[in-house]
Amino acid sequence: MSEAVTPATSERAPGDRAAGALDRGLAILTHVAQTRGASTSEIARALGLTRSTAYRLVDRLQEQGWLAHDPAAGQWQLGSAAVRLASAAVASTNLRDAAAPALRKLADLTQETVSLGVPNGMTMVFVHRERGTRPAAVTAELGASRPLHSTSLGRAYLAALPQPKLEEALIELVRSPLSPVTAATVSELHSEIERTRERGWSQDLREFDESSCCCGAAVYDHTGLPVACISVAGVAERMEPLVPTYGPVVAQVCRELSADLGYLPPAG
Repeated sequence: MSEAVTPATSERAPGDRAAGALDRGLAILTHVAQTRGASTSEIARALGLTRSTAYRLVDRLQEQGWLAHDPAAGQWQLGSAAVRLASAAVASTNLRDAAAPALRKLADLTQETVSLGVPNGMTMVFVHRERGTRPAAVTAELGASRPLHSTSLGRAYLAALPQPKLEEALIELVRSPLSPVTAATVSELHSEIERTRERGWSQDLREFDESSCCCGAAVYDHTGLPVACISVAGVAERMEPLVPTYGPVVAQVCRELSADLGYLPPAG
C-alpha cells in the first residue's frame, strides 16, 4: 500500500526527505533498544508512524543489518550492524576520560569536592577527583578505598545493582571478616539501599567520617550494570543541609554520563 503524498511533502527537497527518514530510522533503533524487542505494529504505535511507513523502514533497517527478526517472539531486535557499532564505541571510551567533564561540571556547580569511584570487591576505589573552591573534607589520595556500606559511593553502587546481585553482595559483606556488617545489622543497610533507590541518589551524613557529608549516584554502562559512582563531599556543617539539593544534581549528571557510555534505561 502506498502512502498519499501531501502537497507539503511533495515540495520538500530530497535532503529534507532523507533527513526525515533518518530521524525515523534512528527513532526505531532507539525504541527497539529500550524495549529489548518490539513488533512492527508496536513500533508504529509507539512512534506514531503509519503501518506502511513502519514496515518500509523496518525492512530497510533489516537489509542493512541494523535490525534482526526473532521469529519465536515475533519481534525485532538490534542486528549485527548495531552490535558492531556499539562494540566499537565501547572500545574507544575510557571511563575516566568520559567522566572528567561531568566531574568538572559538578565541581563548578557545587564548589565542593567531586570524586569518581569504581568497585573493587567490598570497597569503592577513588580513581579521579575534581576539587571545588570550598575547603575540602576529603583528603584521601587517588587509589584509596572506601567501604560499600557506609559511604555515598558504596551505597549508590549497591542500590544500582540488580536485586540478585545486590543479595549476593550483602551476603559477601556479612561473610567478610573485614566488614563490620553482620547478620544483625544487614537489614539496616538493606533499608538504606531501598531509601537510596527511592530518592535516586545516596547519602552519607557523618557516618563514615564525622567531619564530612556527601551524596552520590551510580554510572551505568551499555550492559545496564553500574560501573562507577560519583560523589559530592564537603565539610559536614556546610554540606549536610545541602545534600538534598545536590543529590538530584549528582543523579542527573550520572544519567547524562551513563547515556554517553551507551546506557539505555528500560522503557516506561
